[in-house]
Amino acid sequence: MGRMLIDEDLGAPPRSTAYADPEVPLPVGAPAPDFEWTDDEGRHVQLCDLRGQPVLLAFFAAHWDPARSHQLWMYNEVLQRLPSGGCVLGLAQDGRWCEIMLDNEETMRFPLLGDLGVEGEIARRYGVAGSPAIFVIDEHGIVRWRHVATDGMQAHFDDLVEAITPVPNRRTVSRREFLVTTLAISLAAAVLPRLGHAQSAAKPAVAGTDTSLAAVTLNVNGQERTLNLEPRVTLLDALRERMGLTGTKKGCDHGQCGACTVHIDGRRVNACLTLAMQAEGSRIVTIEGLARGEELHPVQAAFIERDGFQCGYCTPGQIMSAVACIEEGHARSEAEIAEWMSGNICRCGAYNGIRGAIVDARNRSGRPA
Repeated sequence: MGRMLIDEDLGAPPRSTAYADPEVPLPVGAPAPDFEWTDDEGRHVQLCDLRGQPVLLAFFAAHWDPARSHQLWMYNEVLQRLPSGGCVLGLAQDGRWCEIMLDNEETMRFPLLGDLGVEGEIARRYGVAGSPAIFVIDEHGIVRWRHVATDGMQAHFDDLVEAITPVPNRRTVSRREFLVTTLAISLAAAVLPRLGHAQSAAKPAVAGTDTSLAAVTLNVNGQERTLNLEPRVTLLDALRERMGLTGTKKGCDHGQCGACTVHIDGRRVNACLTLAMQAEGSRIVTIEGLARGEELHPVQAAFIERDGFQCGYCTPGQIMSAVACIEEGHARSEAEIAEWMSGNICRCGAYNGIRGAIVDARNRSGRPA
C-alpha cells in the first residue's frame, strides 16, 4: 500500500517517536507532535491544551461543513454497519469545536482542528506534506487512527469501517473516541477522494487515441471503474451501457419521471440529467448497491411486502428515492411522503403500496412519525 492509502486500527500499541519523517506519515501508536493552530476566527490553541479528550485533525485546505446532509448520511451509514449501531440526528461546528447530537438525546462535544493544510510545518511534523490526511488523537495524545490519500487515491468505504469494527470490545477505547473515529472515517470516505483527485496531475493524451474521449473514474457501489467517455455522456448511459448496471431505468430521459434516480454522496439525483464527469470523485449508489449480499435493504423488503409495484419499471427509482426520503426526514406522514416522492411517477398507479412501504420502512428505522 505504501504512502498511497493507510488505514490502521485504533488498538495498535503505543510506540515512542519524537517527530515524524516529513516523507513518512506518523504511525499509529506514536505520540502526536504538539503544534499551535489558529482557527478561522483568529483564536489560538495548542494541541497539548486539548489533552483529556479525543481530537480530530484534518489536513486539507478546503472548508468542511460537518452539518452537510450528505456527510451526515455518510456518518450514519458507518454507524449502521458497526455493532454499536445508533443514529446521529445532527452535527454542528463552532470554531474548533464539533458537537454530535445522538438519537438517545446525548450530546458529545470534541475538538475538530480542520483546514490544517497539506503544506507547512504541521503537515511536515505529521509526515503528510502534500497529502490530504485525517488523524484521530486519543485523550493521552497518542495517534489512534489515520487515513492518508495521495494522487487521487479513493477511500474504500468498507475497508475503513472494518478498521474500527473490533473497537467496542476494547476497554481502552472510550465511547467518545469511538464516535470521533467513526466521524473521521465518514469524513475520509466523503471528502478525501475528491481532494486527492483534484491534486493529481492530468495525464497526457496517448498517441493514436481518440482525443474526444476522457478517462473518468467513477466510484459505484463501493467499486471504482475507469471509463473512456465523451464529455456529453450522462451518468445514466454510463451506468447502463458501459457498466451493465441496468437496474437504473431510462424512462423519459428528461428528468421528469424519476426512473433513473440514484444517490450521489447520499443525495438523490436524476442520472439522466447528470453528466458522468460531474460524478467523478463522488460516491455513487445504484439500486444494485442497496442490499447487503442476500439481505435486502429494509425499503426493498417493504416494497415486496406491500406490493409497491405492478409492472416494476419505475420500482428501482422509487426505492432509491424512498430511501433518501426517509433519511432526509421527509416521511413523517403519508401526505409528506406524497409531496417528497412526487418526482417519481408510477404509470401503473401503485402509489398506495409505495406510500405504505415507505411508512413501514420508516417505522422499522426508528424514525419518528
